[in-house]
Amino acid sequence: MAETDRIGALDPTEPLLLSGNEAIARGAIESGVALVTGYPGTPSTYVIERLLKVPERRFRVEWAINEKVAFELATGVSWAGLRSLVTMKMSGLNVAADSFLSVQYSGTRGGLVLYVADDPNVYYGMVEQDSRLYARLAVAPMLMPASPQEALDWTRRAFELSEQIGRPVMLRGTTTLANTSERVSLGKVQRIEREPSFEFNTEKYSKAGPRACVRQHQEALAALDRFTDLTADLNTYCLNGSRIGVIATGIPWTYLQEVMDRFSVRPATLKLGVAHPLPEETIKRFLSGLDTVIILEELEPLVEEAVRALCCETGHPLRVIGKKEGPLPITGDYNVEIVSAVLREAYGDRIPSPDLPPELFQRSEPLKVGRLNTFCAGCPHRATYYGLDRALEKLGYRKEEIIVTGDIGCTILGMNDPFRSCWTEVSMGSSIALAQGFKYAGIVKPVIATIGDGTFFHGGIPALINASHHKTDLTVIILDNHWISMTGMQPHPGTEPSTPREDLRAIRIEEIVRAAGIEDVCRVNPYQVGKMTETLARAIRAPGVSVVISDAECAIQRMRGRKRSHLRVSSEKCVGLDRCRPSCIEALACPALDRDENGKARIDPALCTACGLCHHVCPHGAI
Repeated sequence: MAETDRIGALDPTEPLLLSGNEAIARGAIESGVALVTGYPGTPSTYVIERLLKVPERRFRVEWAINEKVAFELATGVSWAGLRSLVTMKMSGLNVAADSFLSVQYSGTRGGLVLYVADDPNVYYGMVEQDSRLYARLAVAPMLMPASPQEALDWTRRAFELSEQIGRPVMLRGTTTLANTSERVSLGKVQRIEREPSFEFNTEKYSKAGPRACVRQHQEALAALDRFTDLTADLNTYCLNGSRIGVIATGIPWTYLQEVMDRFSVRPATLKLGVAHPLPEETIKRFLSGLDTVIILEELEPLVEEAVRALCCETGHPLRVIGKKEGPLPITGDYNVEIVSAVLREAYGDRIPSPDLPPELFQRSEPLKVGRLNTFCAGCPHRATYYGLDRALEKLGYRKEEIIVTGDIGCTILGMNDPFRSCWTEVSMGSSIALAQGFKYAGIVKPVIATIGDGTFFHGGIPALINASHHKTDLTVIILDNHWISMTGMQPHPGTEPSTPREDLRAIRIEEIVRAAGIEDVCRVNPYQVGKMTETLARAIRAPGVSVVISDAECAIQRMRGRKRSHLRVSSEKCVGLDRCRPSCIEALACPALDRDENGKARIDPALCTACGLCHHVCPHGAI
């Protein structure tokens, strides 16, 4: 049995190699969770992905339509007295924030844990957001594990703490923690048998006037104080007589251990496992014997600001090395080299510089391999944007004349070569309202919004209703590939179950569109290039809101479990890529297309899905 399949074991006998995400999944199982829900968003996605693979589950696990709905589902379970875990990436917390802040004030009954995964260095897109700021805003307690073992142990602890203080507890991860693996010791799975119940109490479960809201705020602050008392053991320090100290949070703590071992330096150390509220008295005691302190925290300098404030309060003349005064960046994630460089500020030549000659970097620059950020081979979105280009050409427009608003997900890859179609990317579902705003601003020429199917369900429906309500002249292209593909092919409400299920109903996008009062809606296969071009051209000319649903399954999903076929290039008919303008590669940037040794097109049979788009593009009939 694979190790990832054994995370559901009731009585584990040995440690398992688990990533941070898998460890959090196991922690939820050991805590006797009743519901795990969330919305796909790397780096948090694989908590739920792993739980969905656990056989004979004693809990419910499912994807929600968006993060706000997920948090509300988890709240309902908690208010009924059972335990729930909700997962999301940092951007998803923005979506859930309204309900999150309200529930933080009202409080909980059963343990409610919110796992939010930040993405320093933005490996997976969106803004470089520090979710610790949300903890401060919401008066919310937050734990920050530094390893997969802590991720498991502190998930279990977070459920206990949530029930002890009667509030949701945040668990902050990062991309590095989510994907770091180590041998993790497992605990036994709790069996929590509780009868679900709920009481009528509007003073607690609603915002029944200013008095109730102020009292809830006071109670949330008191819960935060209790949390501080209950988690003192998670903030550990070592005072060894050194006048140099380091305060570290999360993953940077592990880098610090490596640097200390590599260079045999032994500063005093304080490891903060609690991100909010910061343990001020513990920090004061730690700082009292130091001349210099280094602060290791990714993204915002929240600990550093607190340390500087405490130094002013106590009158302690301490040198603080961090982001405000020091070499540490606010942006990006840390690594061993960055931690070595900042310790060099305090230890000097005891930590030698890498001493790499500048010419080495100059010589390596030409060796960089460029990678085109484009659609997968056979992706139907490529055919959609190709059809859109042809439609605009047919209508007599130059591409640079027509604003095309983009959205989150695979669809936004249309902003890159060779199409360069999408002009904007803001947040889930924003493309439609942005397009409406451009029309309100007085843009006379057509404005087109593009949005994926999962994103449409997540956040696009209200904006579509708004545009329909105001009878705005715009075209919406919904690229329906049947899955939430960019995060790993998760299902959405429009996905047909692989086997019939009585507890699921697939929601048809066109039924939602028509229910919004939009009559001009049609569904087209984008691989039928001629029909797609004509349909888009007609929709762009039409008054009011017109909707074109580009319907073809994600190529990766479509090819799974099927015998692969591929197209071939006739070397006799192909005139050569340098003589053909634009060539098939230039027109489509399909990864399956390549150049052979004679300068002619070739098709990689391992990548080709036989979608046929290159056959349509080739003017010489060589494919």
